[in-house]
Amino acid sequence: MMMATRFFTSLAVVLLVAACGKSTAPNEGSKPVRLQIFGDPAEITAYRELIAAYEKSHPGKRVELIPVGKQADHMAKLSTAFAAGNPPDLFILNFRRFGQFAGRGALAPLGPMMTADGRYKAEEFYPQPVEAFNFQGTQYCLPQNVSSLVVYYNRTLFKAAGVEEPKDNWRFADLLAAAQKIRRDTDGDGKTDIWGVAIQPTLIRIAPFIWGMKGALVDDLNKPSLLRIDGGSAVHAMAMVKSLVSDYRVAPGQADTYAEDADSRFARGGVAMLFQSRRYTATLRDLGSSAPDWDVAPFPLLREPVGVLHADAYCMAAKAASPIDAQAFVEYALSVEGQSLLAKSGRTVPSRISVATSPAFLDPVLAPKRA
Repeated sequence: MMMATRFFTSLAVVLLVAACGKSTAPNEGSKPVRLQIFGDPAEITAYRELIAAYEKSHPGKRVELIPVGKQADHMAKLSTAFAAGNPPDLFILNFRRFGQFAGRGALAPLGPMMTADGRYKAEEFYPQPVEAFNFQGTQYCLPQNVSSLVVYYNRTLFKAAGVEEPKDNWRFADLLAAAQKIRRDTDGDGKTDIWGVAIQPTLIRIAPFIWGMKGALVDDLNKPSLLRIDGGSAVHAMAMVKSLVSDYRVAPGQADTYAEDADSRFARGGVAMLFQSRRYTATLRDLGSSAPDWDVAPFPLLREPVGVLHADAYCMAAKAASPIDAQAFVEYALSVEGQSLLAKSGRTVPSRISVATSPAFLDPVLAPKRA
């Protein structure tokens, strides 16, 4: 029975791929592919450059960019578009928000479609983001980037406080000690002007602390039914994060964060260390000479080394108006040329292994200088 189920499931996928691959939507070539993304101004500029390069190398093809500033607004706009039956052809999804679309059949299986004729080869990309966008054995979305949580630090503030810069094997105790030495009231009014560290109190930021303390978020990774953050190592980990604000007072609390977000505070030199993903690099590069002298350090070691995946992917709506042209754009965007263009912004770690290990990504001198 199981073999029969697998056979009919495979047959259904093959038929779906064949049907989509032979799509001949009337006048499709005359319609622009609509691509909806989210990001800050630096990220959006990078996507505009990618689209311009694609249109130049593909005469007659057009891509209409639909930029949205915040991910929450991006998700709301997508939900509204799908409810109205008019979703964009392509859109960027973070893998943490991928399941809700895949589970209700809103996505076209880009993986099988583009693998069939050799336009996508999974082995050329990092396996972690590839796996993240696989739902029940089908590759629906194709990963555009991969990243992890790191600590951005201000080298000038470290030097001024006489603190050694983080090493690859640094621990939470080292981070705390550095934060305590750097935090200070510069004008004597009793209020902190330079904070030691900043971290958003969200699950995606706190999760690696829980894992690093050998704790768990859920009862079963494969079939989660309960959150398991109410005892043991998970509580200890969350207490560590809380202590940065309440006990050691080296991190801004809720009121200070509402007054100025952590990203802005780091950019102006008001905090020495910031937990963020790779996407923040584009913002710092875009600041040019006004940006602080910064570098990055790995997540500090707790009981065991851990990381947390950050990845976005190109997804295509099951009812895309221009599916063939949409696939053509994804093919270019994920090519060596396309990923190299986006990599120069510093916004992401390319999902294509050859680009992530090339000067296009690794050499900051190649990053564009924008006014």
